[in-house]
Amino acid sequence: MRDTPAESKTIESVAQAIDALTRGKLLDALAPEASARRGDARFGLWFRGHERASYRLVPSLLRPTPGRAPMDEVSLTRHFRALNPDAVPAGTPDFAALVTMQHYLAPTRLLDWTENLLVALFFAVRDPRLDDGDEDAALWILNARRLNYYSSASRRSAELLYANDADVVARATLCRVRNRDEWHDSVARSLHAPQIDGESYRHTRLLGAIGDTPMPVSQIASEARAVDLRAVPIASTRGAKPLNLFDDGNWAAPERLALRLSMPVAVFPPRANARIRNQSGTFTLHGGRYVADTAAWEGKSTSPSAIGAPIDLLDIDAALRRTRILKWLRIPAAKRAGIRRELALIGITEAALFPELDYQSRQLAERWTPPRDDERDA
Repeated sequence: MRDTPAESKTIESVAQAIDALTRGKLLDALAPEASARRGDARFGLWFRGHERASYRLVPSLLRPTPGRAPMDEVSLTRHFRALNPDAVPAGTPDFAALVTMQHYLAPTRLLDWTENLLVALFFAVRDPRLDDGDEDAALWILNARRLNYYSSASRRSAELLYANDADVVARATLCRVRNRDEWHDSVARSLHAPQIDGESYRHTRLLGAIGDTPMPVSQIASEARAVDLRAVPIASTRGAKPLNLFDDGNWAAPERLALRLSMPVAVFPPRANARIRNQSGTFTLHGGRYVADTAAWEGKSTSPSAIGAPIDLLDIDAALRRTRILKWLRIPAAKRAGIRRELALIGITEAALFPELDYQSRQLAERWTPPRDDERDA
């Protein structure tokens, strides 16, 4: 597991968070490139708040616990769909099912982001029980379009992905398959749906990376570990040798595409409910899977059936030389409460971000409960 890089800046107020983004050099290596086709210099700049700076940029499903086998994603997904056919009707695409599961707090391979800096800041300081703790919070910033330039297995372009893109279909399908043969066949069926975007030759190339390309055993893992993407063993007809995945050579080689499918991609989802609209919600959809035990592959160089381990955002960022996809800002623990009060003054509250009635009721109870004597001057 790769160490978190040093923060870019420390912020102690809402104003400092906005200044960090709009002034100075923070975004010099991070801001999206303006393009009539791909969006302006703000489209694709995403934010995520962590209540603890030590938290990883990894979705709940892909956080292995030492001494415990990975969560059974396939059984979990099938059981959720069986229990909730009204929420996930038969025929619901995999990505839409994952979004629904994420909405109701089931573990998935989705990681929440937002286009709104203040929403992310709220989630970083949301819990008052941490105000007296000694661990700082974090505000992460992601160039989502640039991430896709490096991690897409269907096109080399700095564009956001959408639910009907082949890259999204391929990774989302992992929620219901256990090996590469199942994965290939399920993706092949899904890509034939009339609503799926993209040229057929891109689909054929992606399916070849899934079905016909063995996975290097070095990429099969039972726990998180750092991956050097500038010297990663990639299987080929000449055996496995270290290659720089981000050099300019043969971008579309099947062994390179197979490895990219273990990386996350940035997806702009259909904003089909009030909560995701209020929160300006977006996702990274993460690839790969951990195994319970790697002993079955000892002494082998490749596997035709195994799905490679996840490659996380920090590994991608660390492999880049002249540019970045990630930066983060530190929020001192002692400043959480003050930032939360500032956000409330400008309308960024739990009730504003969660439109459900239970959240509205909780906010009303807090608003009309008289403060304690020691809170009156806070």
